[in-house]
Amino acid sequence: MQTALVKIERIIRVIKKYRLLVKSLLIGGSNPVISFCLYVLCIQLLGENRYQLSLLVSWCLSSFLSFSLQKIVVFKTKGNWLKEYKRFLLTWAIGYCINAVTLTVTVHWLALHVIISQLIAISLTTISTFLLFKFFTFRH
Repeated sequence: MQTALVKIERIIRVIKKYRLLVKSLLIGGSNPVISFCLYVLCIQLLGENRYQLSLLVSWCLSSFLSFSLQKIVVFKTKGNWLKEYKRFLLTWAIGYCINAVTLTVTVHWLALHVIISQLIAISLTTISTFLLFKFFTFRH
């Protein structure tokens, strides 16, 4: 029983130490899931040949949700909403470009299915946008 309590205390210390990363993974990780689901829905509605349009629609729809969750829950900034939203949109545009290029490369050059390609693209984009959010958009 004592060793279980010690292990739980260690886990709690690690979570507290890396709470920003944990929050970002939980909250920030929900946006790629939402964005991916919107992408799949758009693929179903618009067709696989319109995968770039599906990407654009899914990113536009999920952008404000992502901004709100990142600002309020993950980084907890008290700064000017408009100023941060402008930086967020720049970060979001960079992330979108990374996603669009990765999607094009994986679909056309590697001949992967558009859904599999988006899973790869969104993984790369999530990492890069987290770093941009942390050091640019919501920096203290």
